[in-house]
Parts: sequence; C-alpha cells; structure tokens
Amino acid sequence: MKNIVNIVTEMVVNKIIESTSIDEASGFDTIFDQLKLKLKDISILPDNVIDVSKYKEHEIIDSLKSIGYEYKKPMSGKLHFFNKKTSISLYLIQNELKITLMP
Repeated sequence: MKNIVNIVTEMVVNKIIESTSIDEASGFDTIFDQLKLKLKDISILPDNVIDVSKYKEHEIIDSLKSIGYEYKKPMSGKLHFFNKKTSISLYLIQNELKITLMP
C-alpha cells in the first residue's frame, strides 16, 4: 500500500512541476506576443530576452505601458516595469534596448 501511495504522490508532484514550467514559458510567450502587436520588428534571443533595438526607448516604454506595465524605477542601467495584474516584472536594458525578466 505504501508503495502505491509513493508512486501516486510522485506522479502528482511531477505533473505539478511540469505544469508550472509550461505556465512560466507560456507567460513569456504571452508577453512577447503582446509586444509584437505593438512593435512588429522584435525577436526572441537566447535566455528569454526580447530584442527591441530597432525602436527608440520612448516607443518601447509606451508599448510596455499600453500592455499593462507601469514604470517603477531605474536599476543600474535597466528600467524596471511591473504589471499588477500578472505580478510580472520586466527590465529594459537601456544601452542595449533589450527586455528581460531578470533584474
């Protein structure tokens, strides 16, 4: 009986971990898709970085605001934006014009 409980518990935990990973990935894809509607010429780089270098900083900021991100504060060369609805922070690297989820 104990073996069955362990097997079922392991299966449930694995499913939870798997669905969490999928949700995180789809969250990034959703952000990219929303931005793509505003800024047509963007691309995804490795490590979940969005290249927005073909646009001016004010165009990027306006687009982020239009999809629900509000400007919070500068952080050593990055501008911090936060979406209250999704509780997701984004960072605009100013000198490279790239958006990342990492501070």
